[in-house]
Amino acid sequence: MSSASGEGRGAAAANAGGNEGGGEEEGNAKAFRKTWLERAPDTQEPPLTPSDYVDQTKTMQPEGEAEKQAGKMIFSFMLPHETLAKQEQVEMVLLPATTGEFGIMAGHVPVIAQLKPGVVAVHKEQDKDVKKYFVSSGFAFVHENSVAEVCAVEAVPIEQLDAEKAKEALAEYTAKLSATDDEYEKANAQIGIDVYSAMNAALGN
Repeated sequence: MSSASGEGRGAAAANAGGNEGGGEEEGNAKAFRKTWLERAPDTQEPPLTPSDYVDQTKTMQPEGEAEKQAGKMIFSFMLPHETLAKQEQVEMVLLPATTGEFGIMAGHVPVIAQLKPGVVAVHKEQDKDVKKYFVSSGFAFVHENSVAEVCAVEAVPIEQLDAEKAKEALAEYTAKLSATDDEYEKANAQIGIDVYSAMNAALGN
């Protein structure tokens, strides 16, 4: 009888532990870490995600703010050397993903997208307060709680780009691609063509 009672208490404690944390995303993260620790080498810690670096208490809206900020999401935009936006309230962000351009707004389904050379447009107020950046590459992380982050290798405000230099660079890399038989040089030239083609398109050249 005592043994059965002890087993019952153990099961109840295990169930209580499994229900802690609240929220499907946190549950998924716990399940991932549990699976990782079971299968990865003992010396290797589970990899961190962008959410691990975000203070979740700051992303929670105070009571009454949900109605005030209806239609907004929390957005961060980070580079290796600079933070362009940190947990700002925005209405929409347009992204140049490798699978095609798409927009994210509050309530968007969770997704991780690789970015290609192109324009990231941040709409603080849709079609009124818009900031556009040209990015070379990166990743976008969209969470189910209307929080999103973009991590880019480099980002430059569109108005700081030089249209003439962009044209010259595209012509230079196009010539390099035609003039070489070396596979490495071809790959390097193709990257230049991809970047400067997207830059010229962004500038309307």
